[in-house]
This record gives sequence, structure tokens and C-alpha cells, in this order.
Amino acid sequence: MSKKYEKYTIEQFITDDDFIQWAKYPTDETDNFWHTLIKNEPSQSSTIQKAKLSVQQLALVSKQIVLTDEIPIIWADIEEEINVNPKFIYLGFTWKKWVATASVLLILGMGFWWQFHVSQSNNSVYAKLTSNSPNPLNEIINTFSNELAIKLPDGSEATLKPNSRLSYSKTFDGKLREVYLAGEAFFVVKKNPQKPFMVFANGLVTKVLGTSFSVKAFETDKEVIVKVTAGKVSVYTQNSSRNQDPEINGVVLTPNQKIIFGKDDERFTRTLVEKPIVVITNKELQQISFNDAPVEQIFLALEKAYGIKIIFDKDVVINCHLTTSLSNENLFEKLDIICAGIEANYKVVDAQIIITSNGCN
Repeated sequence: MSKKYEKYTIEQFITDDDFIQWAKYPTDETDNFWHTLIKNEPSQSSTIQKAKLSVQQLALVSKQIVLTDEIPIIWADIEEEINVNPKFIYLGFTWKKWVATASVLLILGMGFWWQFHVSQSNNSVYAKLTSNSPNPLNEIINTFSNELAIKLPDGSEATLKPNSRLSYSKTFDGKLREVYLAGEAFFVVKKNPQKPFMVFANGLVTKVLGTSFSVKAFETDKEVIVKVTAGKVSVYTQNSSRNQDPEINGVVLTPNQKIIFGKDDERFTRTLVEKPIVVITNKELQQISFNDAPVEQIFLALEKAYGIKIIFDKDVVINCHLTTSLSNENLFEKLDIICAGIEANYKVVDAQIIITSNGCN
């Protein structure tokens, strides 16, 4: 495919055989092609999304049963619109004839769905933020069934989940690197302490200097969730008050922590991610093993391996010893094994692990 799709209009897309084939019958190869095009030409994302929708809608319409008596009326309406838009007359009574109809309907009639969707979105937090941005924005909309990789202007990367959209400045020339999210995305942010990276998502702000984290903030969800993989982020609500820094009332997250923000009560709940990952190298992890070692030493090793605070009473577990390694099970499986060995229990409170034990005889 050597066509200059970066300059295509909606009408050109929906009359292009390769585009029609992909929209109706996508394959891994064609999905990769269009993923790459959107990544390299973000300004075309919205156009491609609309064109893809119109082709898919038309495919459904073309399969509908139409009463014979209605056909002359339908085609009279179509021909009337084609007379208004004569550039479509050259198309024959084939699929492209239907596609010509699609472009008319998209612009004048079938665009109802899209216009309804946009009108609903215009009242959203995302729409208000992007419309008030002082800088020109690129918008990426992921209408694919799989994730979409995006390269941001500063070299940072975003992985956009399906049914999500992301807007960002075309240059990041200002004092801040601001992006706007509706949906879910994972970010790997290039370090730049002089220019903080900020994600605005459904009433919540996530501020970082350089790290990797995810934000889930669909407009219809009652919660916004931020998870940190590496580094630190500051999470706080947007506050219109000019007399108070909204970050003061926020929460700082470190690796393997997440925050759940309830939009109804505006309450933060900090906890651990479902599957904490190791923050040291695999080589370091494999070298950690214990032979009849004090359990205090094991807990301290777990703290280092996962970057998670483990609270326990040293005096109570002073006589507890175990033989184990840290290289196989996940964190919670390891804790289950350790606690079973010393007749203890654990629970997660405010992203920390609290060990309760009666000691070992």
C-alpha cells in the first residue's frame, strides 16, 4: 500500500478498496498497517475513525431487507443528494455506489450516530479540557479491538486501550507536558525534571517527572484508577480554587501501588496492585535464598524486591526462622507460604502489608 493516506479525506477513504477491505474484514497484517499509519499521522486518526465507522455501518445497511415499494423512494432521495454532490455521480451501481451513498449519508444523514456521540462527549470533562487548551492538540481515538501504541512529541510513549481517546500538544513547547485522556492508557514517560508530565483524566490529575504508570478513566465509570509500575506520581483532583494548591490534598504513589478515586464522594483509596512486580533485576532476585534464616531478614528482602513496606513486630517474630527463596511465586503467594510457616496472617492497609503473628516457640 503506497498510497498517500496521510492526505486522504473521509470520501477518499471510504471509496478506497484497501481501506474498505480492512474496515469490513480486518486481519493482523492490515491492522498493523493502519496502527502504524495512525501512529505516524495522528492528525488523521479522527478521519480514519469516521471513515471506518461509515463503511461498517454501510455494510450493515446493505444487508437490510428493504420492501420493493420503498426502493424508488430511497433511490430518489439518494439521487437528489448526489445531484447536490455531483462528484459522486461517476461511481457505478456496485459497492462503490453504496459507498457514494455512504458519504452522502455520513455528511447529511448517517452522521446522526456520530453527531449524537460527539454532542454527548461535548458535555464531558475531556471535551471541556481539550476545548479550553491554549495549545493546538493532536487527538488519537482507538477504535481497534487491541491496544494502540503512540509516540508523544517528547519521546514518551502511550499505549491506548480500545474505546479510548488521547489528546496532546503537538510540540510540548510550554512549561508542562499536558495530555488529556478519556478511557484507559499506559504511559512510559521520558524523564525531564524541568518540564513535568501531567495526565488530565475525568477530574483527576496525575503528575510525574519520569516514570511508567497507567490511568483508567472512562467517562461512564464511577471510579478513576491510577497504577504505578516505576517511579513516583502525584495524584490529585482538579481544583478551581486559586488560593490552594490542589496537589496538597493529593496522594503520592510509588511502584506497585494504585489509587482508586470515587467520583461521587471524591474519596481516594490507596492500595496495592493486583499483581505486584519485582523492582530489582531477575538476577538479583534469583540470588536471594534463605536457609533457616530469621523471618525478619526475609521480610526485609521482600520489601526491597517489591518496593513495598512490610510492617511487623520484630520482637514477636524474633524466634521465627524459615528456609525459602524468592524466585518463583508472586508476592502474595510468598506471603501465604511464609505466614503459614510461622502461623501468622497479613493484610493490606493503605498500600502497606501488615503482618500479625503470635510468635514462634
